Amino acid sequence: MTQMDIIMTTALTSNQLQDKVTEICNELYSKGQKTSVRIVLSMLPEVNSTSTIHKYYKTWKDELEANQKSLLEKMGFSEEFTRVFMSEITRHATEAERRYRDIAEDAKDQSMRAIEDLERAEERLHKQTALLEQRELQIKTLQAENSQNNKAQEAVVQELRQQIELSNQEVSDLSDSNERLRTDLAKNELLLDGNKDLVATTKAHNDQLAEELKQLNIELVSNAKEITKLESKQEIQEALIIELKETKSSLSDQNKVLDSDLRSVNQDRHGLQVSLSSLQNIEQKLSGELTSKSDELSQCKATIVQQNETIKRHERSLLEKDEQLAQHK
Repeated sequence: MTQMDIIMTTALTSNQLQDKVTEICNELYSKGQKTSVRIVLSMLPEVNSTSTIHKYYKTWKDELEANQKSLLEKMGFSEEFTRVFMSEITRHATEAERRYRDIAEDAKDQSMRAIEDLERAEERLHKQTALLEQRELQIKTLQAENSQNNKAQEAVVQELRQQIELSNQEVSDLSDSNERLRTDLAKNELLLDGNKDLVATTKAHNDQLAEELKQLNIELVSNAKEITKLESKQEIQEALIIELKETKSSLSDQNKVLDSDLRSVNQDRHGLQVSLSSLQNIEQKLSGELTSKSDELSQCKATIVQQNETIKRHERSLLEKDEQLAQHK
């Protein structure tokens, strides 16, 4: 036996390897095909040694010949009939074993596919749940930020409005003062045409008031623009909150669909388990029937043996009578 053969056969015990060789030989024999060491070796890729296969093949061959010889001696059948009979028995047993194995493997495959579908559905559900929780956390964070921004904006707007009201009041007061000063200036111009210094002072004061009024108007326009920007930012944040709420609703719907798929997969899995249990019961029943048939065959063999013994006794009795007749003659 080579080193590679020793390594490959460590995974298989001697009994397991014998069972594999016996199974292959029985299948070939039941089909009426030729059996040999090379053919069996070609069907066992995990073994590379011819001597290893030859040992187990010889064991199978010896058992087959012993069974045929025993059946031939006990039942008095011809060698050809015994060979055909054993071939049919082996073929039926091999086909029954293959059929049971195929049924069991098919049921296992269906169960494994159902389990894989269930695992994929559970994984999708976990991912969707995690995504939904993340979106809910984002919504809560944005809502908190929006609430703080709203409070800050309200405070800023309130302050700006107060400033605007004060500015408007100052503008109004300045306008009234300017109007009074103009009236006074006109009166002074009429009364004091000769007092140029007073006229110049009054004009300078009037120009200063006009400049202050212009500066207040510029601040009023700037405050109005700031209020507009804050209101636009608030509208954008409210639109974002609405979009996140819609996304949350969509994720909730997807989560419901995944729950429905998970329930469906669980139902399919339960059905497959019931089918597998039914197939196992059928296999047990067929195994029982095969055992019963084997018992009936054993009983038939025993009956044939008894009948052969009876025939042998009659033959001995006839021989004794023939001898007696021969002595009388």
